[in-house]
Amino acid sequence: MQAQIEIVKTGTMDENCYFAVNPDTQELFIVDPGDDGQKIIQAVSQRKPVAVLLTHGHFDHIGAVDEVCSHFGIPVYIHELDAEKLIDPVKNESGTMERQVVVHTVPKTLVDKQELLLGGIRVQVVHTPGHSKGSCCYMVGEEQCVFTGDTLFLGGYGRTDFWDGSFKDLKQSLRMLLFLEPKRIAYPGHGDFTYAGR
Repeated sequence: MQAQIEIVKTGTMDENCYFAVNPDTQELFIVDPGDDGQKIIQAVSQRKPVAVLLTHGHFDHIGAVDEVCSHFGIPVYIHELDAEKLIDPVKNESGTMERQVVVHTVPKTLVDKQELLLGGIRVQVVHTPGHSKGSCCYMVGEEQCVFTGDTLFLGGYGRTDFWDGSFKDLKQSLRMLLFLEPKRIAYPGHGDFTYAGR
């Protein structure tokens, strides 16, 4: 079964919020609801969300978590090393903005190589530190695609000048993504899709 991938553009940072939809059951999970909660909720329509997955904890990827999770009664997942960002505007980088972002939904934390089954779709967590300490990517299905957040972009990669960023760690994460086998579509946090793997 191949998940159907849909994109909803949100917020002033033009962040990509994704739906991974099981075409047989119309269940789906949501990746990085960064802003515009009502826009995301309307895009779900009559389908059945089962979870929110966060690639990392920066404000432009978490701004609509409470609205979306509360509306649908679903959990939010984030890597354990980025969980603290959800409640800290300084660490989630919203502290310098007019709007300080704090997420009240208590997250379920993830670790590297953890596997999830969400709406009948298999997902593997891949810890990819660098942009943030707890950045992670999500491998979907039978080598179908990967959600890369702000680790890998089309023709580039995420910043490392935040409080827990590390260019050294990011280089290791990028090497891992670029040498995946087989090659697969990569859906980044901003901009157009690209590819990961040989």
